[in-house]
Amino acid sequence: MAEPNVSLAQDEFSCSVCLDLLKDPVTISCGHSFCMVCINGFWDQEDQKKIYSCPHCRHTFTSRPVVSKNTMLAEVVEKLKKTRLQAAPPDHSSADPEDV
Repeated sequence: MAEPNVSLAQDEFSCSVCLDLLKDPVTISCGHSFCMVCINGFWDQEDQKKIYSCPHCRHTFTSRPVVSKNTMLAEVVEKLKKTRLQAAPPDHSSADPEDV
C-alpha cells in the first residue's frame, strides 16, 4: 500500500519549549506535546512552588503530571525527519580551488 503524500510543516511538530523538532514526544493532559526532557526540565523549575503548568497554554496542575512517550507522534516525527533529510538540497557551501 502506498503511503499518502501529506504536507507537514515542521512547526506543527515542534516543542514550544526548545522550539526544535520533538524528541521523545510526550503529551500532557491539556493535549499539548513536548520533548520529554523539556517538559521535565520546565517542571523541575516549578518544583518549589508545587504548582505545575503547561508551557503552551498555562493550564495549571496541582500535582506534577506523569508523562509517557507518545508513540504515534514519535513515529510521525521520525517520518518527517527522514522526509526532510531526503528532500534536503545538496550542500554546495565549500568552494572548489577554481572558485577562488
